[in-house]
Amino acid sequence: MRKFLVIMMLMICTAAHADVIYLTASGDVGTVSISGSYSADLRGTQYTTSWNDPFLGSYWTGSTTRVILVDRTTDTTTSGDTALIFDPLNLTKPLDTNRKVLAGVYSAQAMAGSDNGKAVFFASGSSIHEFSTSDFSLTRSYTYKPKTSEDIYSEITDMITGSNVIYALVNQDISRDIVLGFDGQLREDVTDSFQNKPLAHEASSISWLSGSRVAAGHEYGIDVWTNDSGFLRILSTDAPVKAVCQDSGNGFYFIEQSESEDIYTTTLKHYESGEKISTLFTNTEGLTCRLVRDGDNSILAVIAGDELLVYRMNDDALLCEYDSSELGGIPVQIVSSTVSGDDGKNSSGCSMTGIGMMLFLAGACILSKKH
Repeated sequence: MRKFLVIMMLMICTAAHADVIYLTASGDVGTVSISGSYSADLRGTQYTTSWNDPFLGSYWTGSTTRVILVDRTTDTTTSGDTALIFDPLNLTKPLDTNRKVLAGVYSAQAMAGSDNGKAVFFASGSSIHEFSTSDFSLTRSYTYKPKTSEDIYSEITDMITGSNVIYALVNQDISRDIVLGFDGQLREDVTDSFQNKPLAHEASSISWLSGSRVAAGHEYGIDVWTNDSGFLRILSTDAPVKAVCQDSGNGFYFIEQSESEDIYTTTLKHYESGEKISTLFTNTEGLTCRLVRDGDNSILAVIAGDELLVYRMNDDALLCEYDSSELGGIPVQIVSSTVSGDDGKNSSGCSMTGIGMMLFLAGACILSKKH
């Protein structure tokens, strides 16, 4: 009986899989498939566009993951950017050939979905626009207005969402960069729900860390938001930090990038508990830095320069490494095919769907008969 249960659970975990979906500079969407046994399969280009400057994202609908491909425009005489929606299991064609209009969004810089699957947020200039995931109707908008007349420029460059919270990184012209914190209303005049935290340096990205901490990567290291003291430094680095991402425990991954005589050196590192820092990868080709975490499947996807890599977070094993020639173009964005929210998370690390769920139910029936 024990042998059967062990085999059953192994089959459940092996049935899990995760896809890393990437966008190239030429506008093509491709897939790297990671099986439950952590073997990688480069499926290559799945969908081709002729768009000049597309944007790739994924979000939770409350029941499943959807991938969104945005055709960005700077033409403010139009209604806004337009988008196609895909099932991540079939990226060869959109679910509907009629494009969704992202009203008021021009050249989207960042995107984040709500945990409950009801909304998706886009950053455009200094504004955040919220859309319903059911029909992409515009729900509400927020525009940041600089507090000093010297700041003629402000742009929201990154966003993250959690349970009923939204955080946005704002790059400013003169004043220090800031992180804004909202509840779901996207308003500044909500008592105890809106927060404005200045950063000491120009930041490149924000991310969740363990313990619901908000981290910001900047030119001198990584700071973490504290409710009482604002942002505090947790790590100083020799090179600017371009991306940060939580690992499978209490540590985090981060990308440093330095420049010397027009050569950019991009380095992926892992900070673990006990202040242990290990270097996982270094590249001297290309500028792009991206980190995407699939916590349910313990997968970390990385764009470092002109290469795409996938690691198993449990032990930092490199599962695959592809350069631009193999991918069909220079990778510029990555997303996970298994985004989940409040109604879609599982704590086992194994997605119990299909054969996995059937085996689980079968095992439960056998146990009930045994007792």
